[in-house]
Amino acid sequence: MEINLPAISQNIEAIKQRVPDKQFLAVVKCNAYSHGVVDVAKHIQDQVDWFAVASVDEGIELRRSNITKPILVFGIPTYETAAAYQTHNLTATVSHISHFSILMDGTDYHLNFDTGMGRLGFSPEQAKEVRQQAVLNQRLTCSGIYSHFATADDPGSDFVGVQHSRFMDIIKHFEEIPIKHICNTGASTNYDLEPFDMIRIGLGMLGYNPGLTRHNWLKPVLNWETKVGVVRPIKKGETVSYGARWTCPEDGYLATIPVGYGDGIPRSLSNKLKVAINGNLYPQVGSVTMDYIMVFLGDDKLSPETDVTLMGGDALNAADWAELVGTNIHEILTNLKGRFVRNYLKY
Repeated sequence: MEINLPAISQNIEAIKQRVPDKQFLAVVKCNAYSHGVVDVAKHIQDQVDWFAVASVDEGIELRRSNITKPILVFGIPTYETAAAYQTHNLTATVSHISHFSILMDGTDYHLNFDTGMGRLGFSPEQAKEVRQQAVLNQRLTCSGIYSHFATADDPGSDFVGVQHSRFMDIIKHFEEIPIKHICNTGASTNYDLEPFDMIRIGLGMLGYNPGLTRHNWLKPVLNWETKVGVVRPIKKGETVSYGARWTCPEDGYLATIPVGYGDGIPRSLSNKLKVAINGNLYPQVGSVTMDYIMVFLGDDKLSPETDVTLMGGDALNAADWAELVGTNIHEILTNLKGRFVRNYLKY
């Protein structure tokens, strides 16, 4: 798996050109969407103002890797993790009244309001109550307030405007809070909205808009490659893999390639995926197995050890995979947790 670090920097700068003069928060949760959080964070640390992670453990990993920028933890604070926010200089998310009493004196935090995501956060109707609690708990430091769009992945959603308006009403109660943020990659690239003080970018810096809309000025940074394992002849009418879900249409050759759903290729991509070999696309056939996929080569008798591109380059990218199986790009990327080595291009 090859990660092009300069391409990440270029994507960040491309988004900055479209939303200038704002702070930037890089979302690097789930191992930077499988791109390798430590290497990615170290490379972009001078380009961004904040990082965000899902859990305290992820924040600690960054601190132990000498990441010094502020780190926002999206996850729910607990009594077990409360001390870690202080020890490792992490910013907590307060999304429930109980969180005020959980956090230790001196902890920095951001308020999270639910404007329509339906996941975590205070309701807009709680704004006055939350402000009272923030004033009563001045032993803590509130440095930000945020919400999250539910439908900003693609242009044209009226609900984006509804949520934006709700957030504007909420922040009227918290004008003294220095950082207000709601815009993610989708909102920043698909909508012309007031972005407030900070933009959150995760998928965007990795080269993708989160929805079906493609932006050609964002460049995917991940290429996944392997090699042909074995090649053998196959006859018309023979079937391949579990369930015998593919029947060979003509005599030809079949390549067995040593990657499978244990490495992050969804089984739901069976008989849909195409891989690139020598600049040509070949169909994956039969059920994806844990350790292998099979590829029909037609009349091409390729040699074992021939290079194969699974994702990126001449092959399909993560957005293509997501469309084929009806999921989102995030799921495709975060499932890439298998048996491979990451190599980082630095120039």
